[in-house]
Amino acid sequence: MKKLLNMQTDCIIVAAGSGKRLGAKTPKAFVSLCGKPLFVHSLLVFARHRSIASMILVAPMAMMKKARSIVSGLQIKKEIIIVAGGEHRWQSVKNGVEAAAGTWVLVHDAARPFVTHRIVTSVIAASARYDAVIAATPEVDTVRRFIGDRAMETLDRTAIVRVQTPQIFLRDKLLAAFELARSLASPPADEAMLMEAAGIPVGIAAGDPLNFKITTKEDLEIAEALCKCRG
Repeated sequence: MKKLLNMQTDCIIVAAGSGKRLGAKTPKAFVSLCGKPLFVHSLLVFARHRSIASMILVAPMAMMKKARSIVSGLQIKKEIIIVAGGEHRWQSVKNGVEAAAGTWVLVHDAARPFVTHRIVTSVIAASARYDAVIAATPEVDTVRRFIGDRAMETLDRTAIVRVQTPQIFLRDKLLAAFELARSLASPPADEAMLMEAAGIPVGIAAGDPLNFKITTKEDLEIAEALCKCRG
């Protein structure tokens, strides 16, 4: 729990995606969820967590002015830095990490509005044992490999987890790992993949099934219903 005391964790909220699969006219992180832009929901959670020193919002270049206007109206006392995103996710996160000043960085997808203090605390606590930690939940469904429209063998779900954010990293090691991104066959799905490629073990902390990622219109409808149910 050491980093719960020294306030050296900077939170990077990745809000630079276009959200094509959502089908919205505005970038996904700026789509309204219960009257607030999507990214604001998680931003407020991190702003209230005692172990978060500052927040770095990574926004699309075209939305920088809009992002500044929204953030200024929130009256959050902690420092909030807004930087432009890159072509790929890892480039957007890299821009955010470079803007951070602390020893540790917490990376979170703006498309996961239902992150909680418990999840954040769980991930930070696990960083006492690992230099990279992901939030995750157990797989509860039957999982199969497939080819085309044919179901293949059933996989052992007890050996599988569903990966979420936030994820925490030792800042210097993550910056070094970014150098590997260009050599990979395809862009990394998350920063934990880069850390693994650099030979750094990745720990797992308890996530939450409700900390789901909004990707489609159906996801947004579920999020709206959950948000209204919670008041």
